[in-house]
Amino acid sequence: MRRFFLVLLLAAVIGGGGYYWYATHNAGADGKTAAADGQKPQSKTAAPAGAGRAVPVVTQTVAVQAVPEQIVTIGSVQPIAAIAIKARVDSAVETVNFIEGQEVKTGDTLFTLDSRSLDAQLRQAQANLERDRANLEKAKGDVKRYAELVRTSAISRTTYDAAVATADALEGTVKADLAAIEAAKVSLSFTRITAPMDGRTGTVAAKVGTMVRAADTNPLVTLTQLRPINVSFNVPEKHLPAIRAAMASGSLSVTATIAGGHGEKAEGKLSFVDSQVDQQTGTILVKGEFPNADTRLWPGQFVDTVLTLRIEQNALTIADLAVQTGQKGRFVYVVKADETVEVRPVTVERSHGGLSVVASGLKAGERVVVDGQSRLFPGAKITEKTGGKPAAPSGGETAEGGRQQGSATQDAAARSTVTNGQSAEGKSSGGAT
Repeated sequence: MRRFFLVLLLAAVIGGGGYYWYATHNAGADGKTAAADGQKPQSKTAAPAGAGRAVPVVTQTVAVQAVPEQIVTIGSVQPIAAIAIKARVDSAVETVNFIEGQEVKTGDTLFTLDSRSLDAQLRQAQANLERDRANLEKAKGDVKRYAELVRTSAISRTTYDAAVATADALEGTVKADLAAIEAAKVSLSFTRITAPMDGRTGTVAAKVGTMVRAADTNPLVTLTQLRPINVSFNVPEKHLPAIRAAMASGSLSVTATIAGGHGEKAEGKLSFVDSQVDQQTGTILVKGEFPNADTRLWPGQFVDTVLTLRIEQNALTIADLAVQTGQKGRFVYVVKADETVEVRPVTVERSHGGLSVVASGLKAGERVVVDGQSRLFPGAKITEKTGGKPAAPSGGETAEGGRQQGSATQDAAARSTVTNGQSAEGKSSGGAT
């Protein structure tokens, strides 16, 4: 057994010595071969992959142009007035003088009610007036005669005073009769129901022959005003100071676009700012008034609403796609004179329609990379793509920092671009951003 272990030990020593001789012999041979070929020893710090090749990109020049500051949100169309037409007397519908959905003018007759009962009440009130006037004339004659008799003591003073009281009471009765006649005329006028304003009629709830009462809760028809019309929408409370400051300088423009339409826009003016901020939502209600001459806006519709606060005439702008986001904030790749790029931190004030308004970090006329950032690093050589065009923006950002509505495909492409930019920035040296 002991001899067996000695044989194993001897075999291990011989094998280890052979491996050491083979390794050192090959290393020397490789060094000589490299020296003979004139190659330099390889550096421990490798250069970035593709450092010697120009990266194809799409660039764009930093431009100065007019950019509006806008608040984009969703609003709803609301009529300025919607009146429920109801009966004010108990009667039956005699005629309906319009059709459902018809536009009517102020004073147009909508309904006529059966007036025979009210006509009879008016005639009765007029007859009572004639009777009481006759009694009054008789009482006044008695007072005049009794006045002569009481001076001669032919009748007592009490009889004279009673005649005067009767005459005075009949005067009051006549006045009551006149008031009753006026009330009967007013009630009779309620049998002709007219339009109190210009508007469009809705569903007719009472047909000819329908019995209606003054106490009914359901209206005969609803009349809705279409011209002009309001669009109401809520904006975050942080925009309230800017809205009030802009209103002090003049009227503010409001644009409404019907969802699913052909891009047609209605133009209006800001007409109302609510007196309180909704504490539950942190928003404030505002309204825009639109002439709506073509009735494009319809009550109850949802519309894309744009409130323009101001237009910045000399805004420094770049495409949204040029702005990348790193660990230290936003940055862009700026093209230098030798066609290499450098990383430049920027401050973006706001975005509009696919453009970013830059507050600091860039100058007009500089070139920035808008496509192909995923392969860039500080100092990388670039070349302009042949016929290259920057990718279309995915909708841009609103003045409040929220994105405008876009398709799901566009949003996914935008997220992919940002992810690639972050990945490339992370591969570059930490001090570059």
